[in-house]
Amino acid sequence: MAATATRIADVAYDAARRHFDAAVEFFTPGLPVPLRIGVTLAAAQSIEHHALVKGLVSAAERQIMR
Repeated sequence: MAATATRIADVAYDAARRHFDAAVEFFTPGLPVPLRIGVTLAAAQSIEHHALVKGLVSAAERQIMR
């Protein structure tokens, strides 16, 4: 299996709608540019960093698998 790196490229919190908007990038050998996925995650602004990253990456993976 090929190694894949993941990066949260951009993240912003929309207080009015109570969700995070982010761009998650996946780097995989063989792709000329990273695969960039835009996601939205409903969560409180006080969410822990680890939980936020895990939620954003999981949301991006779900969109890829659609």
